[in-house]
Parts: sequence; structure tokens; C-alpha cells
Amino acid sequence: MTSTSSSSTRSLQELADFEPSLDEDEVAWFKEDMAKTTKKWKIVLMHKDPLQYGFANRPQPREEGFSPEGRLWMPLFDQYGVDAVLSAHLHTYRDRGHIRNFQRDESGPLYLITGVAGNVQYPGLWKQHSLDEYVAPQPETDNYMTLEATDDSLTFRSFLPDGQLLEEKSISSHK
Repeated sequence: MTSTSSSSTRSLQELADFEPSLDEDEVAWFKEDMAKTTKKWKIVLMHKDPLQYGFANRPQPREEGFSPEGRLWMPLFDQYGVDAVLSAHLHTYRDRGHIRNFQRDESGPLYLITGVAGNVQYPGLWKQHSLDEYVAPQPETDNYMTLEATDDSLTFRSFLPDGQLLEEKSISSHK
């Protein structure tokens, strides 16, 4: 049986072999796109989460911090004035609030993990991160998120399947 970490390492190596300059290519595309955008709101959708969560129930330890993706992308999100970052991968809903320069800062982007999708759940796997402002009730169930955009604000609302509101978070216009 292959451990998750060696399987993950193998997958990363396969990706590096297939597309050795992927990070550089994505960063170049992002910088070009941000430099020419005239859109009022800048929202990033990314699969891997920028934060790294510690394990609550795995034999191998892992401490909280920032993922490799976070260390690469978060300074760029700060630099280009991104308003919100919606991520996934962890199959949980978490609101980390506004982060800039790897710390709590209301002038930074709003970071949300969008929640459970599909039939894969990890009850009790993740510890709470020190930057978490809200964590959906555990063990978590399916959920969905809506986004309302106006000239003056972005409003994210997360719900349980029965329509119960989990959380509402708004960003006011600063431009």
C-alpha cells in the first residue's frame, strides 16, 4: 500500500515532468491578465487551498501554515488587489477573513474555502487554523454558496442543503 504523501509526491513529479514550467506559466498569465483588467471586482477561484491545515487524526504530523500554492500566490493576490479568493480541496467550509502579507489584515483579500462538494468528506481530519474566523458545524454536510455582486459590494452566502444559512460575508467597494 502506498502512503498518501508518497502518492502525492509521485503526482507532483508526474505533473512536473509533463509541464515543468507550469507555475511560471500560470504566474505570467495571471500578471498579464491582472495588468489589463478593467473589472471592478477581482475574484480568484483556485482548487488547492492557500492555507495549510494541521491533521487532527492522522499518524503523520502536519502543522498549520501556508501551502506551497499559498506561498506562491498570496503575495500576487496582495499586489494586484484581489478582492476574494475562493478555494476548495479540503471538502470543508471555512472563512479565514481578510489576509494580507500572510497575516490578518482587513485590507487583504477575503479567503473562503467553499465547502463540501460531491460525496467525499473528511470528518474530523482538519484542525482549526489560527486564521479561521468561521468553521461550518462538524461533522460537516453538503453545502452551497451564492454570490451577489453589486456596484458597491460582494456578498457571499453559504447554506446547508435545506436552505439554512451558515454564514454571510460581504466586501464593500474600495475602488
